[in-house]
Amino acid sequence: MTKKLVMIAGILCAILVILTGTILIKNDFLHKVPEVVETPQPTETPEPTEEPEPTPTPTPDLSRFYDTDSLLVCANKKHKLPDGYVPADLTTPDVQMRYETWQLRQPAAEAMEEMFAAAKEDNIFLVVGSGYRSEAFQKTLYDGYVAQSGVEYADSISSRPGYSDHQTGLATDLCGQDASYDLSTSFETTPEGQWLFEHAHEYGFILRYPNGKEEITGYSYEPWHYRFIGKEEAAALYDAGENMSFEEYYNIEGGDYAED
Repeated sequence: MTKKLVMIAGILCAILVILTGTILIKNDFLHKVPEVVETPQPTETPEPTEEPEPTPTPTPDLSRFYDTDSLLVCANKKHKLPDGYVPADLTTPDVQMRYETWQLRQPAAEAMEEMFAAAKEDNIFLVVGSGYRSEAFQKTLYDGYVAQSGVEYADSISSRPGYSDHQTGLATDLCGQDASYDLSTSFETTPEGQWLFEHAHEYGFILRYPNGKEEITGYSYEPWHYRFIGKEEAAALYDAGENMSFEEYYNIEGGDYAED
């Protein structure tokens, strides 16, 4: 009996050992974290990015400065008017004039009448000393200055035929009642000169050759020479600076004549 018990106990112990080992092996397996091996993904080659084409700088539209129908047509030492050009809408403004009867293009003549009337209300009495000049007239005038004082002097105060602002029919030389100030820089000190400097732009006229801008405009200071460009344009130029020149404001080439 004792031997049987011993045998049975031995068998039970063996079974217990086997079960314990199995459990330990199973637990060990369950607690092991399998290593995850990442499969390398194929590298995608990015498509080449196209560089945007640079935006071209727009070419400034200069057509209105060459169009003789435009109120901004330019006549200076770098811009010659068409040979024999004569404005089609010349008319005589109903204002006081000196020396002879002068004409202007229709829009300038109407604006001048309005300006003279406004000046009169301020007890300022303006006089026209010059207006439209034909190419032939300008040639006679210029040649006279050359004969009198030479080409350099003539070029500083007058235009060669075809290059004159007066030939546009939009330019005028203005005076006061006292003729002693006609075509003189001292005109700026007169009541008429000061009124024009402050108010001419309100009626579409600009001081064409400001003081200190000789290298830009190509001409000496002329406080009597006014040019019609329209009320809106004249107001904008005036607001840009009281001594602003036409060439500066519109970025137009100016200065002396091109070399032959």
